[in-house]
Amino acid sequence: MTMSTASSDFAFSHMSSIRIENAPSDRIMEDMAAGAFRALCEHLRLRGDHVQNIDLMAVGGFCRNCLAKWMVLEARKLSKQLHEGENSAVSTFAGNEEDCKTTIDVLDSFGYNEAAILVYGESYSEWKKRHQKSATEEQLHNYQQSVHLHAIHDEDVLKKSNGVNALDLVMSERVVHRLQAGAFLSLCHHLRTRSDEVQNIDLMTISGFCRNCLAKWLVMEARKVSNLIGADNVASSYFPDQQKKVIDSLDSFGYDEAAQYVYGCTYPEWKRHHQKETTGEQMEKYNASKHLHAKHDKEILATRSSKPSVDQPPKPPLRPQIICTGAQVQQSSLLSDVCCQDVDALISTPAVISLSTNPNPRPRPPKGDLALTVGILTISDRASANEYASGDLSGPAVESAVMAQIDQLNMAFGDQNIAITCIDKGIVADEIPLIKEVLERWSGKTADADNSSKVAYDLVFTTGGTGFAKRDVTPEATLAVLDRECQGLMSWASMELTSKQPLATLSRAAAGVCGNTLIINLPGNPTGAAQVVEFLLPLLLHAITDLRTSD
Repeated sequence: MTMSTASSDFAFSHMSSIRIENAPSDRIMEDMAAGAFRALCEHLRLRGDHVQNIDLMAVGGFCRNCLAKWMVLEARKLSKQLHEGENSAVSTFAGNEEDCKTTIDVLDSFGYNEAAILVYGESYSEWKKRHQKSATEEQLHNYQQSVHLHAIHDEDVLKKSNGVNALDLVMSERVVHRLQAGAFLSLCHHLRTRSDEVQNIDLMTISGFCRNCLAKWLVMEARKVSNLIGADNVASSYFPDQQKKVIDSLDSFGYDEAAQYVYGCTYPEWKRHHQKETTGEQMEKYNASKHLHAKHDKEILATRSSKPSVDQPPKPPLRPQIICTGAQVQQSSLLSDVCCQDVDALISTPAVISLSTNPNPRPRPPKGDLALTVGILTISDRASANEYASGDLSGPAVESAVMAQIDQLNMAFGDQNIAITCIDKGIVADEIPLIKEVLERWSGKTADADNSSKVAYDLVFTTGGTGFAKRDVTPEATLAVLDRECQGLMSWASMELTSKQPLATLSRAAAGVCGNTLIINLPGNPTGAAQVVEFLLPLLLHAITDLRTSD
């Protein structure tokens, strides 16, 4: 991969029109966009039997064929600029006069058939034989009703302008990257202009990806390019003087920056203006499509360094996620390794949200921004002694349920923005003194072990020790530290969840307030603990809001 840090009107900044402070150079951003486009194509290739073009068009107004046509349009644009002798284009893509003519011939002979191979991984006719299904009446109806969303491509521009056989010519990797990057930006522009009608949840349901996936694929490419530049042979060849600066810009490039390229604004701003509240039918279809959903490695996506310093310090991310593990803190604005992951049993409506198996409604979460700190304490003799081959399962299950539920709530309601700024996890044995010590410390009643500071988390979950065994002492330890108990909360949760798990009524779980910290006992079973979190979290957010107003 040959790179240059030079910027020109022909580079990514001119193509995108979106400006992000401290973003990587135009040339590198172009390669990142090309990589994200390839990731999208690969995602669709792997789902050829399940994601039909007609459904993509009906929901998003584009399909695989549009991706190919946008690449052809970029080829025509580049050819025109080389014909007109733009210095930046000629020096970047063509070299000498003979190479320039060859490049123009390649671009002018590049048509839909060639582009389709790059998108489909094979010719369109071959893909149709292997994957395309006969359209149903419902699909045809949906397609016809969505014509106003469909991308429009100038067929005259798409036509080849010479008689050269494209198979006789070889397109350079540099040119291919330019065409892929341009097609990616065309897709982003297409989705921006249809923000009110093309909702992320519907895109995820029908295709397994949404705008957030596009942003995350950009971040993944930033990490790949950073690793490439960090290799000694590449660094000495391309960035002898600016290696650290370039790597820092790539390592600090995160979801918030990528989302601005995709959405044209920050994700919270887009949500406020365009996201609609999710219906029960949408959630049902979404949950049924989870096998299609793109997955993103959140460890790779996490930023590796802080933003480079500038004259004015940048504003903090609107949706930070900080995962605290002891003294180590890792920050990432990505909330899940599954894009837009939702909770199986939760369905949202404009006024309330309720379990699909239960008609009794719960209030929707509070409106506005809400940043939370959370503690998760696993209480188990065996887990604390590291006797489980698989390690502790309950604590991670609670963490996953909390993060997934918050993702779902943020997606379902456009007038709120919930963020987890810290998650701390711990494991102790089934001993009242040990349990009390952690709960009092996490509630701010006692200082850290080194007496350096006090913490007071907004919400603390315990998992385990709520049954009738002699060693089950979690409720007793919890009641010993609570200032105010909330008996009705856990009784209601046990009663309502009995339809899913009859043994839920045997839980002796306690709940209440210690200082300004809300403490909730969960069962030790990972599935049961996650179900209680999913059921109670919207209510708990109201309790936390009330606690803050009482300060």
